[in-house]
Amino acid sequence: MNIVDILRQTWRITWRSWQLWALNLLLLVVFLPAFTLGGAFGGMTALLALPAQGSQPEWLASIRAVPAWVWIAVSLGALILIVLTSAVSWMLQAAAMRGAAMAAERGTFSLGEALDLGWQRVFSIVKLSLTLGLLLAALSLFPLGLLLLAQQTEFGLLLLNMAQVGLAPLNTVLGIALLLVMMSVALEDLRPRAALRRAWRVFGKGWWAFLLTVGISILPGLALGLLALPVVVLLVISFAFIPDLAPLLVIAACSCFGPIGAALILFTAVFTIVLYTLIYQEAARLVAPGTPPAT
Repeated sequence: MNIVDILRQTWRITWRSWQLWALNLLLLVVFLPAFTLGGAFGGMTALLALPAQGSQPEWLASIRAVPAWVWIAVSLGALILIVLTSAVSWMLQAAAMRGAAMAAERGTFSLGEALDLGWQRVFSIVKLSLTLGLLLAALSLFPLGLLLLAQQTEFGLLLLNMAQVGLAPLNTVLGIALLLVMMSVALEDLRPRAALRRAWRVFGKGWWAFLLTVGISILPGLALGLLALPVVVLLVISFAFIPDLAPLLVIAACSCFGPIGAALILFTAVFTIVLYTLIYQEAARLVAPGTPPAT
């Protein structure tokens, strides 16, 4: 596998395929509800994990007073929404993967061709969302449920910390596995069970390249964080010493860095999905020479 050649081809396809930018932009919009829910539940878990002793704000006391059954009902509703949103986002991912494969094969493709998944792919993606997708969503909500069942006691906090430490690597592994299975469905039109076997064999041939892509996808976020760090420090200082001016500085910072951050996120999404696709295709050819994946 010539990773240098794959990177060059990825760069070319990324900048020449506006359809991939459109699909990934739509993907980010569709994924926004699930991302917001995940962040909300993460923040709620952090709030409930705060020590309950001593004085606390009235709004925090109101949150703590909400019965556990209400949180469970809300979590079930959020779980359903996350699974449905994930199914739609995976269909868009599959379309982007197919588009990238067609761009690599013949240089161009239409948006309609990429979105024409076929009923078999759609059924397979729905099955995945109701199995692996449901498992991932449940694991993301598990720490909050564990904390509620333990009544925010010290034992509950201990269980929460253990669950968070243990689930982090598991979620990462499952996320990569799900992506590979999705690629088997998108690029080779395999059913979920066959896609699981195929994804494992393909990963065995190109594991180092897939892990390299994970590292590459992290770099832009780190760069953006380093660029934003001086601005964050200045905003914190402004809130401490000139609070009247701080809101205007926040608006100015968001106006300047918001578009840059959004463009960088979108570029990273397009580049990595093309890179994953080309690596998958090359690894699949190593598994079965002479039989390129079907699109």
